[in-house]
This record gives sequence, C-alpha cells and structure tokens, in this order.
Amino acid sequence: MSEPRPSTHLPASSGREGVETVDEHGARVQAMFSDIAPGYDRANRVMSMGIDVRWRRRAVRSLLPAESRGEDARILDLCAGTLDSSLEIHRAFPEAEVVGGDFSAGMLEVGRQRLDAEARAAITPKEMDAHELPEPASSFDALFCAFGVRNLSDLARATAEQARVLRPGGRLVVLDFFRPTTLATRAFHGLYNSTVLPVVGWAFTGNLEAYRYLPRSMQAFVSAEQYRSLLESKGFVDIEVQGLTFGVAAVVTAVRAPTAGELAAAKGAVA
Repeated sequence: MSEPRPSTHLPASSGREGVETVDEHGARVQAMFSDIAPGYDRANRVMSMGIDVRWRRRAVRSLLPAESRGEDARILDLCAGTLDSSLEIHRAFPEAEVVGGDFSAGMLEVGRQRLDAEARAAITPKEMDAHELPEPASSFDALFCAFGVRNLSDLARATAEQARVLRPGGRLVVLDFFRPTTLATRAFHGLYNSTVLPVVGWAFTGNLEAYRYLPRSMQAFVSAEQYRSLLESKGFVDIEVQGLTFGVAAVVTAVRAPTAGELAAAKGAVA
C-alpha cells in the first residue's frame, strides 16, 4: 500500500538536532516542532476548546485493562512532544514505567519542565526517531501515539518499528486526525484548517507557516480505513476504529499478533 506524504513546504530548518532523521522532510518537521514548542500546548487548548484533553484521556484508557494500575507495565508514548500524553498515561496507570519518545529536543525540554518529582520517577523523556526506535524488540506492553503518525516520512516503516518493539499481545493506541471521508467532516476540516488553526497557532507560537503545514499534513494523510489495512499488513489484529466528535478525530486500537517464530518458540518452551 502506498501512503500519501505531507507536503514538504515547511519553514526552513535551523540545523539538525541530536536525533538524525530519515530524510530532509523529517529534519524540517523536527526543527518546526522545536520552534513552536513553547506555545504548542496553549495553542492546542484554545484551538480545540479543551476537547483534545478529553480525547487523549479517553484514548489512554484503552492501553491497559481498566482495573490495571500499570504494575510491571512498560509503555512507550511515541511522538510524545511536550509529554502531555505521557502525563496522562502516568495519571491513568501510576505504577507503569513510561518512556516519552520524540525527535524534537525542544518539545521534550518543555515537557521536562512540567514534570514534578513523582512524574520524573515514572516518566523518562528520550530523543528518538519513530522510524528507527532505539529500543529492544518486544520491550513494551503498550504503545501510544497522539497526533504524531501523520507527520512521519515513512508510515509503513514506522509502523513496522512499532510492531517490533511491542511484545506479542501488546496494544497499540493511535489518536489522530485521519483524512476525512464524509462530506460533513471534509467541510469542517476545510473551514477550520483555513481559519481557526493558522490564526490561533500563529498567535501563540509566532510561526504562521507551521500552522499552514499542519492542515496540509491532515489532507495528505491516510484515511482511518487505509491505516487499518496498513496495520494488518504489519502484523496487527483486533483493529478497531472509533470516531470522536462527529468524526473530526479518531482513535485506532490494535493488538500485536505473535509471529510464526514466536509461536514456534512458545510451543517449544512448553514442550
């Protein structure tokens, strides 16, 4: 399957950061997010009227069983940015170990400043590129990604990496703005993205071009059903898509199925 790639018309990069990206598009997105990091959270709250907080909280609850406090669980918050989702994961599962991974040093630094002593003990911010995760295979019980996968240069490669670091039976939860397929949601996205998003984004971050890029990234992204097909091709099963707020956003949940080799190894261990 071929995935659309967002337009590369981005603000000029001020130089590569610590984590090397797979291509120039990734380097430009990396620099863009570091530039808007200080005002990013405030812009999100105003643009969504706080709805993004409720979306994130609802999606995070899908990571582990409802009764779990995260005992012995290791969770990766991928494209963690300013650690909004990492903090929400910690609140939902206070005994879990959380790794907040992002390729923008600027975003992670803003996030670090938000962590109190208790959160610092549970959350580890870590610079990483989603296309080549610096983590062992089968090392996470769950993986969360909010509003990040549509910015990836190679969605198929990054999805394969997510499957690699999840243990068999581990859960993937993705919250994002997938390309709308109905007339109503297309009209809403078009109006909102051409008016509210760039004006509010510019007011809080001073970077108008970044908030012109973000709508283009939504328009170029896959639909939720196309994303479902990609997940299936990378070894995920039990895939569910749940629309949020009249389909404006969606939560996709999936389970990483064991490979043939893992099943054979498990049978051999039992024998």
